[in-house]
Amino acid sequence: MKYISDFSKVNLKKITKFMSTNYSAVIEEGKVPSAYMTGDVSYKKQSSDIHPENTVIKEVTFEPCARSNWHINASLHMLIAKDGVGYYQERGSAARILLKDEVVTILPGVEHWYGATPFDKFSYVAIITEIDKGHGTWLEKVTDAEYFLLSSR
Repeated sequence: MKYISDFSKVNLKKITKFMSTNYSAVIEEGKVPSAYMTGDVSYKKQSSDIHPENTVIKEVTFEPCARSNWHINASLHMLIAKDGVGYYQERGSAARILLKDEVVTILPGVEHWYGATPFDKFSYVAIITEIDKGHGTWLEKVTDAEYFLLSSR
């Protein structure tokens, strides 16, 4: 009971000052150009008062069958699966299924692609660090043969 009586003496204005919620705001949104993707892919870039400098946060949504080209990031990317079912594959490795709340950390210099499965939308939140290192390198498209082979397994 000591803790309850001590808590009642705390200035609640001081507590709420430190507990206030910071909301993010969408600062840019649109469709990703077909030069980098196959299918319909949209994004929302977000900002807030508290997110670190030199970092970008994006929400990306892939319609069924949509996918990125193979590419290499210049900096660390963290993907957090938000909705639907997706694929993630690094060059030379087996593709992996991504479900809600799974996290993928993609190191700089790793060739990879990601996207939706043939029958489900897929969305993720990306946290991209050290954006001053550049955008990375976009490579060839993931062919239909490569992509649909995954759904036949």
